[in-house]
Amino acid sequence: MNRRRFLQAATAAAAAGVLAGCRFSLEQGFFNECRAPGGHRVMRDRLVRAAWDGVDARRVWDCHAHLFGNGRAGTGIYLNPGFDRPSTLAAQVRRSMFLNAACGGEDEDRLDGAVAQRIAHLADELPPGAKVMLLAFDFTHDPDGRRREDLTTFAVPDAYAARVARERPDRLEWIASVHPYRRDAVAALESAKAAGARAVKWLPQAMGIDLAHPRCRDSFDALRRLGLPLLVHVGEEQAVEGAGRHDLGNPLALRHALRAGVRVVAAHCASLGESPDLDADADPARAPRARNIDLFARLMRETRDSGLLHGDLSAVTQANRASVVPEIIEASAWHGRLLNGTDYPLPGIMPLFSVKGFARAGMLDESAVPVLSELRHVNPLAFDFVLKRALSWRGARLPAAVFETRRFFDPAFPEA
Repeated sequence: MNRRRFLQAATAAAAAGVLAGCRFSLEQGFFNECRAPGGHRVMRDRLVRAAWDGVDARRVWDCHAHLFGNGRAGTGIYLNPGFDRPSTLAAQVRRSMFLNAACGGEDEDRLDGAVAQRIAHLADELPPGAKVMLLAFDFTHDPDGRRREDLTTFAVPDAYAARVARERPDRLEWIASVHPYRRDAVAALESAKAAGARAVKWLPQAMGIDLAHPRCRDSFDALRRLGLPLLVHVGEEQAVEGAGRHDLGNPLALRHALRAGVRVVAAHCASLGESPDLDADADPARAPRARNIDLFARLMRETRDSGLLHGDLSAVTQANRASVVPEIIEASAWHGRLLNGTDYPLPGIMPLFSVKGFARAGMLDESAVPVLSELRHVNPLAFDFVLKRALSWRGARLPAAVFETRRFFDPAFPEA
């Protein structure tokens, strides 16, 4: 799709709400300019340099970054035909937005490598020691353990994520994804650990994972035994349809993993949507609905002394989630249990963020707006970091420890 057609399609998509209810901001238009990394003056701006003051870059691991591609280069990446070769205008725009954000270029045959190379180049612009954790993403499986390509939007193999990270150990780590309904789930988790995986990612709504299902128990036991944290998307899911099981995003379901002794990271701090409050009534049809972030807060109180539950900050600054940022900043009791991630490449989808909105809300100095707006086109990884470091609410900010996530994923790393 050329740029003119994309613009026409994106305009229609914005009006129709292609991204399933996401709020849009057109202050930076539709396109990530995908400027080649290296030598941009904005990377030396005072605001950007100041963001790293008091932060040990060796401890900064972006804990939520997606690999993407189309698999045509033999990497094993899978795209559902409806997503890879979309037939509707809305689907075409959706795919184009992701590709533009990842800056993979126009050559579909080289897309996988271009996306991986782009991530590495962006990471190279961060201070020495900072790393990005790349997510694998497993296929949907049904309760009988069968792989369901028809219910999978995309899949990124563990082996590919491991290979990309292994090629740049100075800048990249990786997170595995093993569906717990797989018949070989425990063996696959053991293999991932042996290959250097730092955690495991599940997206229950898209992957069709019910954390209460008996098939999850062996995986919980393996995760605890192997010392692998579980990164779980909770709350509403708007980016990946997959199995379309939107009922599986209730944060209270994390109790099943927590009771099994698994260290859990609630992606996005469950910052979007509502779920039945099953503590009020075990029947979802009768239970009152509660904000997902409030249910997450309840779990954080319950697990205060166990140290098992954490939350990641990926995507919380998107326009459709930004209203929760003051709550997160004010929740000082959470700060030692928060881990920063970017949800890359989403910071590169221009309509999903509103820097000016934070300035209007009094959370960001007006002088930061042009710097951050330019930084998005140059380096979305740096943009995410600098924006979150610059935000304040009633005199409070997110502390440096929130960004020094290596302590969680690499306990052997010395504290001093």
